[in-house]
Amino acid sequence: MQVRKKSIFFIVLFCCCAMAQASFLQPASFPKTVDDLSFTDRMALKAAGYEAFESEYDSNGNCISGCAYSKPRLEDELDTMERWNALAKQDLVTNHHYTANPDGSVTPPSEPVTPIVPDIPVTPTPPPETPPAPRPKTCAQYNVSFADNDIPYGNPMGNMACISSPYGPRKLEGKTNVHHGIDFRAVIGTPVYAPANGTVAMVFVQNKTCGNGLVIEHSGGYSTKYCHFESVVVSKGEKVSSGCFIGKTGNTGHSTGPHLHYAVLKDGHPVDPINFIEPEHKRCK
Repeated sequence: MQVRKKSIFFIVLFCCCAMAQASFLQPASFPKTVDDLSFTDRMALKAAGYEAFESEYDSNGNCISGCAYSKPRLEDELDTMERWNALAKQDLVTNHHYTANPDGSVTPPSEPVTPIVPDIPVTPTPPPETPPAPRPKTCAQYNVSFADNDIPYGNPMGNMACISSPYGPRKLEGKTNVHHGIDFRAVIGTPVYAPANGTVAMVFVQNKTCGNGLVIEHSGGYSTKYCHFESVVVSKGEKVSSGCFIGKTGNTGHSTGPHLHYAVLKDGHPVDPINFIEPEHKRCK
């Protein structure tokens, strides 16, 4: 009788452990949108090397590749992108003194703005005899045409280049691809510079999609991402100043021709880089 009771006890214990393990390994539900991902989920994706620069959907609007969560719909991603673009524009206007234009675009201030608190007398101070010295550069080679920015602004190549592929959805071979950045046409070996002060957060070497590239974290929750480099000349954890030389364009990773993939993210969400470059940029013919 005691042997039988022991057998029943171990069988019940084994079943309980199996059920607990199954519930731990297989979550009951998946997040509906990328916003539902927890901080732990995002860190796990980064640790696994997930750094897709576009997602792909079939004719029914179901994600088939480049998805950060289980079975999202095309409308889910487009709604998320639209919402984060609006939030980024509002942040630029409210906190960084950008100007909102009638066409929906925003442009940075031409001169620094000093906020004045109303109803408090302000004693004017004479201008300094000499302008303040610029912050020292943290790199040996840099492009002097870049302003001392904390928020990214300007083409990272330091010159006008046509946009071969814009941000957002595009049709390719009967499928819809959602591009998380913009592509600039560039010959292999074109120098690329940091558009703002920041810290190198990631460096990619022969990543399946991005190829050689990097991510720079800037102020205000903004970061910039670069893909398809021929070579990267900075290291993870390195501080870079606005205009610092960070690498050369190439054709590595998932690329059909030499170009620079450039992405801007706000709090980890890709937003349209068109608001972070000079307005003179045009589509390639």
